[in-house]
Amino acid sequence: MHGYFVLHTRWHTLDRLAEYQAGAQSAISKYGGRGIVYDTRPELVEGESTLSATVIIEFDDLASAKTWYHSPEYQRVLPIRLESSEGVGRIVGTNT
Repeated sequence: MHGYFVLHTRWHTLDRLAEYQAGAQSAISKYGGRGIVYDTRPELVEGESTLSATVIIEFDDLASAKTWYHSPEYQRVLPIRLESSEGVGRIVGTNT
């Protein structure tokens, strides 16, 4: 069963985006993740949202996704995203 981190977000300021991306990508790679979607113009087909970007990161399994999210490496840069943006993040898994 693959594990995924799915984020719908909107950045208020891009001042520290490069710093966040570098730290996040390093942690994603360390824990075996692969960015499979980064879309800053997703088509909204249901409901309403001001969140203008969708990010999906795939991991080999659900445990790896959770380990990455809670890792010291990612937790170090997560405050940058939380202070600079708003969003909804989820960890989900497949049944296959």
